[in-house]
Amino acid sequence: MDFLSRTISAALVLVSLTLICSAGAPAQISPGDLTTAHASLEGMGSCTKCHALGKEVTNAKCLDCHAELRTRVDAGKGFHAKLTAKPCVECHSEHHGRNFMLVRFDRKKFNHDETGFTLEGKHRPLECVKCHTQANIRAKDVMANKAIMDAHTFMGLPTDCNGCHADKHRGQLAQQCQNCHTAEGWKPASRFAHDRAKYRLTGKHMQVDCGKCHRPMPNDVKTVKYAGIEFDKCSSCHADPHRGRFQKPCESCHSTAGWQTGATRNFDHATTKFPLKGLHAGVRCEQCHIPVRGPDGKLQQNFVVKKYQTCEDCHADAHRGEFAVRKDKGTCESCHNENGWERNTFVHAAARYALKGMHEKVECVKCHGAVRVDARGKRMPPDCRVKKFDACMDCHEDAHGSQFKRRKDGGACESCHTVDGFLPASYTPADHGTSKFPLIGGHMAVPCAKCHPADFVRARSTRQFMWKSGPDCEACHRDPHGNQFARNRYPGCESCHNPNAWTALAFNHEETKFPLTGKHAKVACVDCHTPLAKAGTEKIRQYAGTPTRCVDCHPQIDNPSSGLKKL
Repeated sequence: MDFLSRTISAALVLVSLTLICSAGAPAQISPGDLTTAHASLEGMGSCTKCHALGKEVTNAKCLDCHAELRTRVDAGKGFHAKLTAKPCVECHSEHHGRNFMLVRFDRKKFNHDETGFTLEGKHRPLECVKCHTQANIRAKDVMANKAIMDAHTFMGLPTDCNGCHADKHRGQLAQQCQNCHTAEGWKPASRFAHDRAKYRLTGKHMQVDCGKCHRPMPNDVKTVKYAGIEFDKCSSCHADPHRGRFQKPCESCHSTAGWQTGATRNFDHATTKFPLKGLHAGVRCEQCHIPVRGPDGKLQQNFVVKKYQTCEDCHADAHRGEFAVRKDKGTCESCHNENGWERNTFVHAAARYALKGMHEKVECVKCHGAVRVDARGKRMPPDCRVKKFDACMDCHEDAHGSQFKRRKDGGACESCHTVDGFLPASYTPADHGTSKFPLIGGHMAVPCAKCHPADFVRARSTRQFMWKSGPDCEACHRDPHGNQFARNRYPGCESCHNPNAWTALAFNHEETKFPLTGKHAKVACVDCHTPLAKAGTEKIRQYAGTPTRCVDCHPQIDNPSSGLKKL
């Protein structure tokens, strides 16, 4: 194609484009019409209001117009504060026409927790429109923007209860409803605690129905009165049953525990000659102050008690005179106090038998028996007197089966044991040196149980410590020589061996029938003392009856080829 032809073709294309544009086809330049909300931004001259020049739409451009949203995003509040890394156009796409819904989401699947206000309790099943109404919007910047108000915005709602709910208490109480109520329901006010109020409920007051004190307001029967209730004195709610006979306030003698409940009466008994302590504080008044008949024949409380100096003035001697022989005549307070006779304060160290070691952990009933019950079924204390306690076996069984009764100390347990525990025993190797069998050499390293086995003969768990025959090696060790020396002049192992080691021999061959002389003195013992030929004795070497003739060891003497002459 020549230059002229190419020029004409380009001109025709340009003319065609011009005609198309002049025919009213803006979509060939713009992606499409904007939504109604953004219709004012239509036109080529407004593109840069949303688009960066030559680039896509940025979040910053969106927030330049939506200032209310920018304020909340910068403060880290609301749903969009968590989406700052996400492009706005990803959810709010434009150029889809005037009727396109720019704000759309599945209300049933929407997670309200992401807004910063979690729906709880009765809020959870509510429809969005129940709360998101223009009447509930309180944010001034949202209310001032007519455009977003007309678009039924979701922004601007308060999170406090009074933003949506009317104050049922008409300003009597603080505005923090959540201090007393929960979203589960207005009633009951499960979070309310009367301890935080100016008047704390105690005793019987805790059982009173709220409506007894909190009644409807005189000028508004639908509103309960909570503030301004008089409570500084009992007569604000209760009539005076004494009709003015006592000038002191009610609380000087009574308490909220009950008007006639002696155990909790608030009368200060400490101001009397007998202060109430421990369990005495729980005794009903009439148990000590027995009612008497007055001059008019009516029963009256007797507040004068003449005898109260000793425990026996009110209590019977539970020990039946067992401690009358003591220096203090067995006064109760020497062992007990007002907290209860079973919680005694007796110090065993003051007794004739002081508790030490493991005895300190033993329960009282182990030695003194359990609580007794008399013929009338009345609980009585255990027998606190123990007659025999001089020896261990007064309370404990002899664990060694009377093996040590012949000793000088009669087998006293404390010779080997202490109150810190039966095991380990305090019997030392040095103590063993005073016995018939002192521990020497290798015997020092032998565990006790190796020599003192369990006494299975008497079917007891004790161990054998005493033997009828004297201590000898055969009592513990098997004779490795097969009884060869039973009739010899060396009847005991110690004739050749000692406790230091079995191989440390003290045997003198010069004392035998065959003294070692010459080269015989250097011959190893095993060369002459060979294993016995008798069946079953392969490991036993022959000592007694060992041949002493030369030919018995040197058979070559009888061999003609050896060149030696016969003897």
